[in-house]
Amino acid sequence: MLFTNLVQANLKTRILGKQIEYYSRLDSTNSEVWEIINKGAQSGVLIVTDNQFNGKGRSGRTWFSTPDKSLTFSLLICSNLDANLSNWLPIISGLAVHKALSLFDTPINLKYPNDLILDGKKVGGILCESKVKGDELNQVVIGVGLNVNETKDDFDDRLQATSMKIYSGKFYQRERVLAEILNELEPLLDGLPSNIDLVKSQWESACDHMNKDVQFHHGDNIINGFFKSLGDSGTAVLDINGKDTEFYSGKIL
Repeated sequence: MLFTNLVQANLKTRILGKQIEYYSRLDSTNSEVWEIINKGAQSGVLIVTDNQFNGKGRSGRTWFSTPDKSLTFSLLICSNLDANLSNWLPIISGLAVHKALSLFDTPINLKYPNDLILDGKKVGGILCESKVKGDELNQVVIGVGLNVNETKDDFDDRLQATSMKIYSGKFYQRERVLAEILNELEPLLDGLPSNIDLVKSQWESACDHMNKDVQFHHGDNIINGFFKSLGDSGTAVLDINGKDTEFYSGKIL
């Protein structure tokens, strides 16, 4: 069981996680946030579960989590951010996880746009969803799935997945890991948009495929290119046959 009082005891945030709704079992934390918005949920509310059995992944995929061993949570952010900043949300969220896990000597890398990589394998992922009102991001839901205390027996070998415990051999208090992620995330969100240059630089330093040949899945196409940088809108910039091409959607395979 995850103890919400231990999460809050480790928080240094103003808003994020000050209200926590815990569920022992839940289909999807992202879906639950959208449900409670209709009941007047406030910005910063955290939904967390010990057993997410129908988690959302990107492009309609399912995120698999291990009961009582992983972290699966979602946050509601009510903002007036420019809608053009939407591509930065998974970038910033991934960077926050990267910074937080460095406190636990767990050096994860980031894979565009939303994968968390540890020792060459996937250790977590991020799903950001939003509703736009006019030209502003009115409501944003940030969902994070992170493998924390799983062992090798918890994974199918075909998944190419790992956990913090598999990497280090240590057991982690999930409550503290969660709190540190929120502690890193809030100032990054508060700094938008003036901190974008710093975010871009730090994300690129943590990127798993920076200045490397990649395969990029865009729409129905798989494109071969050289990953050069993030664009000014949080896009992926690839060198394709000597020409810089910017992609507003898609992912690294």
